[in-house]
Amino acid sequence: MRILVADDDPSNRELLTELLHNSGHSVTTVLDGQEVLAALAKEQFEVVLMDEEMPRMSGLEAARAIVEASKKGERRPIIVGISGNSTKEDEARCLAAGMDAFFAKPVRAAELFSVLAMLARRVPSGPPPAEAEPGELTVASLTAHLDRATGSSNKIARSLVKTFLEDAPKKMHVIRRAVEEKDAGALAAAAHALKGSLSLIGASKAAGTTRNLQAMGRLGNLDGAASELAVLESEYKELMALLKMLQRKSPRSKNSRS
Repeated sequence: MRILVADDDPSNRELLTELLHNSGHSVTTVLDGQEVLAALAKEQFEVVLMDEEMPRMSGLEAARAIVEASKKGERRPIIVGISGNSTKEDEARCLAAGMDAFFAKPVRAAELFSVLAMLARRVPSGPPPAEAEPGELTVASLTAHLDRATGSSNKIARSLVKTFLEDAPKKMHVIRRAVEEKDAGALAAAAHALKGSLSLIGASKAAGTTRNLQAMGRLGNLDGAASELAVLESEYKELMALLKMLQRKSPRSKNSRS
């Protein structure tokens, strides 16, 4: 299938692209809803995988525009919403905007392929699997998460870890500055971006902390942001140390794909 992936987070774009390419799909990536509409105006895609929250134009806005265009006779692709917010309310918003299916980040290979297969047959997908409660963060837990997320591909897992180690410090810097300058809007945007990366890499507790910071930014109430940032700093330091240890390890199993 020809698939258009829309996500402002580079790690999520990378993961989705690798997984889909490995399954023989043709993939084009864009950064936001405006670029989705521009791409659809130039080419035909069978599926659009689209993040719920993106700058300039959100996935919800883009989905509504795609549905509206289809009423005027334009061919409509299957729209799959993806989101770092896994509540029933988020799923309802995505479906109400015209999306055909919804699943929460972090994206897992088995779930992604199941959704695509069902949509290709036009069979409604079931609800996403419940997330386990965050446990102790270890090299083993990170490895297990990456195995699930990448379909046991060492190549993709190494690439995701490398991208995270390069990208996360920049996002943390923006969060620190937003808290220091009491910039609620900047904090909400930066925390949302880091939350997606943390969920993707398997750091559930730190993702929860960034979710709290995101909520504070959206509400415009930063009274507890400094304390929450201190918690995040500790979780982030631990995660970075574990990821560097994981990065130094040799391939985990001779059965894993390279």
